[in-house]
Amino acid sequence: MATRNVVNLDALIPRQDMAEASALAGSKLDKIDIHHLDDHFFVGALRKPDFQRETVHWNPDKVADLIRAFVDGDLIPAVILWQRGSNVFVIDGAHRLGALIAWVKDDYGDGRTSQEYFGGRIPDEQENVASRVRKLVKANIGSYGEYAAARKNSQNARPEIMARLSNLATNSIVAQWVPQVDEKAAEDSFFKINQAATPIDPTERRLLKARNSPNAIASRAIVRGGTGHKYWSKYSDEAQANIESIAKQIHTSLYEPPMGDLPIKTIDLPLAGRGYNALTFVFDLVNWANSIPDPVKKKDIDSPLEPDPDGEQTANYLRKVKGVIDLLTGSESKSLGLHPVVYCYTRGGEFQPTALLAVADFVRRLSRQNKLKTFIRVRRRLEDFLLAHKEFITETVKKTGAGRRSLGR
Repeated sequence: MATRNVVNLDALIPRQDMAEASALAGSKLDKIDIHHLDDHFFVGALRKPDFQRETVHWNPDKVADLIRAFVDGDLIPAVILWQRGSNVFVIDGAHRLGALIAWVKDDYGDGRTSQEYFGGRIPDEQENVASRVRKLVKANIGSYGEYAAARKNSQNARPEIMARLSNLATNSIVAQWVPQVDEKAAEDSFFKINQAATPIDPTERRLLKARNSPNAIASRAIVRGGTGHKYWSKYSDEAQANIESIAKQIHTSLYEPPMGDLPIKTIDLPLAGRGYNALTFVFDLVNWANSIPDPVKKKDIDSPLEPDPDGEQTANYLRKVKGVIDLLTGSESKSLGLHPVVYCYTRGGEFQPTALLAVADFVRRLSRQNKLKTFIRVRRRLEDFLLAHKEFITETVKKTGAGRRSLGR
């Protein structure tokens, strides 16, 4: 699935550290119907564990199909939940529940809840995808508001809405519950269940396992420009503000101006392609900039990383990333102003993450060896060569692997 065509449902079920919740037990639902997701105490209690990957893996068709299946009375696979006090954590099924909550709230990544969650910074791509899924739903299913209105007054309702209204009133999703174990056992259940169904990308798994480490926190801060769920909220107000400020600057340097749809009609492109759903690339960037060994290459995905107790190391990691990016682009005097089209895009207009990491590595070496002036003298010839031989980098990446695994070549 193309990353530019996925619906961002991440704001609809808030995140929380499972260890922070009360241990007191509460009542459990056997089945979840649409009313439980519409201003009911249940939807207010829903949480995603802070280690769960972002809810951004379904395209518009899949979101619309899930809603249609529910409205038509089709069977929806059970969701797996774990209760801790007044909170209900979604171990498996965040996309299913998120799609239905999105329908109820009319928020497919651009509504009120999402706007608040992302601090009003909704990328153009996210808004465009939200608009596409909303049109799909309206054309093939109808909005939730239409069903709610038809329940109160059937005279003005469309026939197809009335035909489905009884299904909506009776259909539900089965809830399966993880036994009352501690949060570590519940976390282990998440990885076991999700790895068996749809294997988690190795880099993403590393991110989830090391979520309290400074490189993971820095990566998430950069991707959202310092907005979204605050993995850094445990730090002091000053440390939080510092992390958010640096992350926002890096995000701007990497992802503005926003990239339009293909085919590309302008060379005014962002350095790093689309910032939408770019977490694994940014994690590679943070690790490379801070000389952290590639755990995927070393087959060491699940080894622990030390957490950052006060946010200072996270800020330091961000500063190192900013220092390198400032060499490539931006308004600072040391910036080379490298054009992304020359260094980071294929001839067909696709962003190449490995190419950006490679040129950043190259420029950092030149800077450390005081050879930037030498580079400037031959820069024109090098760039002419790169433009004439775009396929060389593409083939190198194909043969040696994505991410940091191709950097040596």
